[in-house]
Amino acid sequence: MNTITTPVSAVMTARPVCVRAETPVKEIAAMLAREGISAVAVVDHAGTLVGVVSEKDLLPMLRGGRSRWWNRREARKAEGRSAREVMTSPVVTIAADDTVSAAAAKLEKTGLRRLFVVADGRPVGVVARRDVLRVLTRPDPEIEHDVVTGVLYETLHLGPDRARAVVHAGVVTVAGRVERRSEIAPVTRLIEAVPGVVAVRNGLDYVWNDVA
Repeated sequence: MNTITTPVSAVMTARPVCVRAETPVKEIAAMLAREGISAVAVVDHAGTLVGVVSEKDLLPMLRGGRSRWWNRREARKAEGRSAREVMTSPVVTIAADDTVSAAAAKLEKTGLRRLFVVADGRPVGVVARRDVLRVLTRPDPEIEHDVVTGVLYETLHLGPDRARAVVHAGVVTVAGRVERRSEIAPVTRLIEAVPGVVAVRNGLDYVWNDVA
């Protein structure tokens, strides 16, 4: 299977909902329902991610009474009244410049429904399973528009007389000719970063070989 090189930043939801460690559990539950989300990030006073409170973390509170089947962690959560007492920590995270492929692998390995995206320890986004899968279902015409107009024409200034591209099932086939051989590799890298691209078949030719 081809590696999906789209960066996480291209598919994540920015500005995740955050709470402090002292935020009451009841307030968090209301927040999850109001925002239509399944988890919130818990940050300290410096904005650093210290934990996550998800719907799963709140479920023990709804069972009522004590259960001999609970482990120590579940019992603690059942009696928790603030984010600090029920949150999951440490948090499984991913960086914004990591690839969607890396996010998919981490989601599969951990069984989590979402990953918080961090920069310098602070939450800057959240990427869910549906965000990762959406990359694979992006229509070919949309991908082709971004590749041809965004990458070839606007970024690389390669007009239709020099380069062209077609997309089928997420696979981009590029043809044409550039001046220098060193210009070919950047074309592949930029196209690979377009959301929905699963592979690039770079058939560009060149006039001058400036690569030793």
